[in-house]
Amino acid sequence: MEESELTKKIAELSPSAAAFNRLCELAALLRSPGGCPWDRAQTPQTLRETLIEETFEAVDAICEHNSAHVQEELGDVFFNLVLIARCYEEQNEFDVSRSLNEVCAKLVRRHPHVFAGAETERSIGTVSEEKNQWEQIKEHLEGRTADSALASVPKEFPPLLKAYKMLKKAAEAGFDWRSAGQAREKVLEELREMQEADCDSLEEEVGDFLLASVNLSRKLGVNPCIALENAVQKFKKRFLSVEKSMKESGLEMKCENDKAMLAFWNEAKNIENKADF
Repeated sequence: MEESELTKKIAELSPSAAAFNRLCELAALLRSPGGCPWDRAQTPQTLRETLIEETFEAVDAICEHNSAHVQEELGDVFFNLVLIARCYEEQNEFDVSRSLNEVCAKLVRRHPHVFAGAETERSIGTVSEEKNQWEQIKEHLEGRTADSALASVPKEFPPLLKAYKMLKKAAEAGFDWRSAGQAREKVLEELREMQEADCDSLEEEVGDFLLASVNLSRKLGVNPCIALENAVQKFKKRFLSVEKSMKESGLEMKCENDKAMLAFWNEAKNIENKADF
């Protein structure tokens, strides 16, 4: 596909272009002297937390498979991004068009197998080949070299995601177990050390166990962040069912009633399993 063809296709998307322009104008209006006090008080630093929250809400909507909710939450993410860009524009740093044009140029540059006329052109047949090419372009054409394979992992990532990304980057650099079996043995080793730990070293050993578990998950081809989120949602659903059943039975949620709670838990689990068929 020629880049000029891409430009023509984008130009034809007038409804989307008009909607995005309207959003940019609204952000400018809200930040103006006669606009909203809250929006005017924001800075890129204060909007970091809001952006993270809105992004997680969008991810939740995607996990719910609710397209209407996804539509709403993506709109909130878009607004936060535009508002942040507006703050930088007011500081004469850059405007949203420069940011968008830069990412478009980067995407064209990093997909020479798609766009004719790019700096490098070769046939790509697999996702792995495309990924290798992507990294080569970053290093050789863009000069994005780093002292460490871990340098690109953001410091502000949540611990679980940070662990997964660091272990993934380390593996890509050649630091990895040869098999999932070796990673599994490491988990068992860390579990034993955690069980034998005293109070002073328990926190450290728990951390080592969790890190080894994340690494095993990665080695098995499972994203631990997604796996844990699914497990949390499953736990929530079953726990709410237990709460309801205990209340209907006139029983309190306490250790003395653990047999009743376990029975209701298994009942909720069986209902889920039947619903899967």
